[in-house]
Amino acid sequence: MKTKILYVFVLMLSTFLAACNGSGNQFDPKVEQEKATKVINGVLTSFKDEEKLGEGKTRDEANQIVWEKLRKKNTKAISNDLNGEGQRRLLYLLTTNKAEDLSNGGTKSNLLFSRDTKDKNVSVNESDKTFTFDIERSGIDHKLITLEKQDNTWKIVKVEDPK
Repeated sequence: MKTKILYVFVLMLSTFLAACNGSGNQFDPKVEQEKATKVINGVLTSFKDEEKLGEGKTRDEANQIVWEKLRKKNTKAISNDLNGEGQRRLLYLLTTNKAEDLSNGGTKSNLLFSRDTKDKNVSVNESDKTFTFDIERSGIDHKLITLEKQDNTWKIVKVEDPK
């Protein structure tokens, strides 16, 4: 009986010390990179290839429609802190514009989702605990997408041009 009590006490003490030591809050880059990669890949494949996401008289008008669809579908993956320029850059990577001329002389902008966007490289900033993905579209254009953990979920916080 004493042995069982002692065993339970040692087990509880070791659990308590591990919790106090912060071992549960350690940043394991390999594990976290896998989670962040899953999030970024989810955004890159969130719609069907060539699926029409938005239509407007101008690309800007279509962009607003498409951004709302993209944000709604990927609400867990996109930070509310992502600024307007970052949103435009992300849309640029994920869509293609297939404009068509109208009989009245105007144009109509049709934005289609593109699965031609791939993760080219990933880097980790262990001090900031962020991952930056170099995302390439059509083998030519690329942007850097940074994810950070917010509310225990990896979220896109910045999309920028490479320097």
